[in-house]
Amino acid sequence: MSKKKGSSFNRSAARGSSARGMTGLNGNGKDAYKKSLQSTKGHYRVAFTRSFSQVTEKDVELRKRYAIDLISEEIAVPADIITLRAKRDSGEQTITARDEVYYVKVGTTNCGKISIRTQRHWKGIILMFIFQTKGAPLREKKKGFTRSVGFKKRTKSQVQASKRKAYNNRKGGTN
Repeated sequence: MSKKKGSSFNRSAARGSSARGMTGLNGNGKDAYKKSLQSTKGHYRVAFTRSFSQVTEKDVELRKRYAIDLISEEIAVPADIITLRAKRDSGEQTITARDEVYYVKVGTTNCGKISIRTQRHWKGIILMFIFQTKGAPLREKKKGFTRSVGFKKRTKSQVQASKRKAYNNRKGGTN
């Protein structure tokens, strides 16, 4: 009995977009990596923090422009490609400070987030920039072989039996 091969079109269709594992219900199997780059979800690590004291009101107005310049210097990308998208509609306001968080996008790729804090004191105004890059999560360091379940202590009779067996093996048997 011969096995029917089918046409070359049917065989190639199985390797294409309808291949196994590519027909997930959510349809993001093919471009999951691209979506993960565009997503704001993920793990962020602090890349730099800069603080400037004794700044003027004009500097406070230009804080977004300064943030873009600092980011472009850090990630080596031209400043005109970088865009900031606010995480919330308005920043958090405390008595002396205002915190604003922006997602940093290079084109459509989300490459991090920056927090801008404006503190107003009687001495002057302080601007703080904290930039966090998006990356893979930190993995726990692998340890050597460790037994998760502890050893169960042997009973007295088991200990005596193993000692007797070792003694008899040394002496040449029980005869």
